[in-house]
Amino acid sequence: MPINPITNASPINGAGKTGAVSETNLTDLRGTIERLTKERDKYEKEQERSGGALNNKKIKDLENRIDNLQKRLDKIKQEDDGECETCKNRRYQDESDDPGVSFKNASKIAPGAVEAAVRGHEQEHVSRNQAKADREGREIVYQSVVIKHAICPECGKTYVSGGETTTVTRTKPVEERFDVGLEDDDKGKLLNIVA
Repeated sequence: MPINPITNASPINGAGKTGAVSETNLTDLRGTIERLTKERDKYEKEQERSGGALNNKKIKDLENRIDNLQKRLDKIKQEDDGECETCKNRRYQDESDDPGVSFKNASKIAPGAVEAAVRGHEQEHVSRNQAKADREGREIVYQSVVIKHAICPECGKTYVSGGETTTVTRTKPVEERFDVGLEDDDKGKLLNIVA
């Protein structure tokens, strides 16, 4: 009876968080972007005055560098905020046909509380399966809960990707009683074989 995440973001390659970035590095990055933007604007003005295509390659190169630096800055800000877009959009929903458990509707769970919430949800399945086995006169042979993990394709962080409860039951065995020439007061007792 799994509970699984639902995400709306498309996967992109990411190397994951590389560590804390100092405020000095952020300021340097912003300064570099500003400097390159001014340089690009200068070449664009020169191109307008000359009316030629002499600076097209320089302008294009500068725009690519500015784009790349802006993406790095955005990624750093995103890491500082704690969640990438894929992680922000992740919702969890039960996929079982058991109507008495939580997460029947897709729900957002705070990143620090996901594992506990999924474990609690799977424990609901364990309890309900035990109660069902008792009602049906069956005994539980095997029961397990697996909490699954995955790696976010966007930010590279590990997250709980779902859970699954497995329950195996069987009909309770019937005790057989033998009446084999025992005296009346011993009837109904189990036959013990002594080797």
